[in-house]
Amino acid sequence: MASFEAAYNEDEDVLDVTFETNDEQLARTLALNDHVVLYTDPLLGSVWGLTFYSYHKLLLVSETEFTALKEIDPARAQVLLGLVARPPASLFFDITDPEAYIARIRAPRLDELMETQ
Repeated sequence: MASFEAAYNEDEDVLDVTFETNDEQLARTLALNDHVVLYTDPLLGSVWGLTFYSYHKLLLVSETEFTALKEIDPARAQVLLGLVARPPASLFFDITDPEAYIARIRAPRLDELMETQ
């Protein structure tokens, strides 16, 4: 990852993180649940960005379930979970139960984000 952008709106409690510059018309937008949205390339090869709604609240709970993954083909759900489980997206998640699609949302340190290549 050459660079990243992060923008937090305190009033709305929304965190937007962009890992790669992308063509918005090519980006796949996939909701993992009502609070986490993943942006990826059309072939699901890399994470281009993440949006967290109620980010501060997500940090305070012990876990969140990626409920949308239960509604899709299990093979595709595993591909998406794999994207979330590797850098740079994994800096924001601690996958606690992969079979149940459960994770803990985390706040990465700046140096962690900068080290991810």
